Amino acid sequence: MTSYTSRWTIADALKVHADDPTTTMPVIAQNFPTMDESVMIWDTGALRNIHGQTVTFKGWHVIWSLAVDKIDLNNDDIYDEWHSRNDRAYIGYWYSRTGNGADWQWGGRLLNTSADLRPHEWSGGLVMREGTGNVVDMFYTSEADSPINQSVPSVSTGQIFADANGVWFGGFKTTTEMFSADGIHNANSQQDEYFDFRDPHPFVNPADGRVYCLYESNVAGMRGEFTIGSEEQGVLPPGFAVDAGAQYGAASIGIAVLDDGAYKSGDFSTARWTQLDPLVTALGVNDQMERPHIVFRDNLTYLFTISHHSTYSGGLSGPDGVYGFVSENGLFGPYKPLNSSGLVLGNPSSAPYETYSHFVDPDGYVQAFIDTLPAPGEDPNNPENFRIGATLSPTVKIELDGDRTFLSEVHGYGQVYAQTAWPVGNAWDHRPATV
Repeated sequence: MTSYTSRWTIADALKVHADDPTTTMPVIAQNFPTMDESVMIWDTGALRNIHGQTVTFKGWHVIWSLAVDKIDLNNDDIYDEWHSRNDRAYIGYWYSRTGNGADWQWGGRLLNTSADLRPHEWSGGLVMREGTGNVVDMFYTSEADSPINQSVPSVSTGQIFADANGVWFGGFKTTTEMFSADGIHNANSQQDEYFDFRDPHPFVNPADGRVYCLYESNVAGMRGEFTIGSEEQGVLPPGFAVDAGAQYGAASIGIAVLDDGAYKSGDFSTARWTQLDPLVTALGVNDQMERPHIVFRDNLTYLFTISHHSTYSGGLSGPDGVYGFVSENGLFGPYKPLNSSGLVLGNPSSAPYETYSHFVDPDGYVQAFIDTLPAPGEDPNNPENFRIGATLSPTVKIELDGDRTFLSEVHGYGQVYAQTAWPVGNAWDHRPATV
């Protein structure tokens, strides 16, 4: 395959503007509800199938969340607990008959502690395996603070069960590592001590029926030593000078392909994956493209990711939120940034950290969690005056119109909509099982 990697350029990023009402999250009220006072949650996703559709199981909606148990239920130390949450993170789950935020019931930890290869469980996706009845695979990031190079996309397999009273799981006793940063297709710890390599998102590519996996990564090469050439710059205005700090922005969206037949057998081991060149790079623009995920719709391929204001490089700026790209030619592009800039849905400048970790489903519904909301009348950037969320935000809907997007609807807190159900008739799915 010839080179296909697309660029999110500096020129594209110069078109990013906060507070455009068509690409801005609504301001969340200070009196927002919390789902459960005993836990704090952030990255969240719905149970889905390998085709990307959100699935209900025996009439129940199911979601997973990164979570920590609250130590101080009086919230005296909630600031410290919230900002150190990744050091205690595990994956928990919720279930609901309605998929509405008010009805979610906390199910507790998803994986057995015997499955943990490293101290922390970070983001990924919970996927019902096609053709197996009730087998589910939790793709996630197995992560340790040290030694470095210990952030590894991984998978643990279990079974889902439900009755009239609720949902529970079995299995999830072991973990299989999928692949590691190789220094060729993506940066490893020897090249970049701050490298990102996480958030696996497996899916079937409808064009060839094969299973691929997206993941967050960085451009291979020594940190801070990149040349920001014309492909990375794009068409810049006269007199614009690329900031020297641009070379420290080196985010990319990585991709790997699974061997034929491995999905059906549940063999997700390292030998069955082949890492490919990244789909999109942000060299010179941004150093983080988290939770990449994909939507195939209207003969177009939409590629979404999330990023921070703080990870822009070279004097560029943009809000925390979801960014996206579109291809008219299938999975391998070329991709161009949605809305010309790449910004799909950012936080308002009056509440710049109100939501994060947005996930766009096939119908355009976007779920996220509430991070922090500034107190009324206070400086929105002052960390001393805000309410911590640690719960799900209102779900919004965006319309996907070719290479443009528009915010169109606002729904309830933590509202999830499903595209399909298990069982469907007497079979798992009406689609042919090609994987």
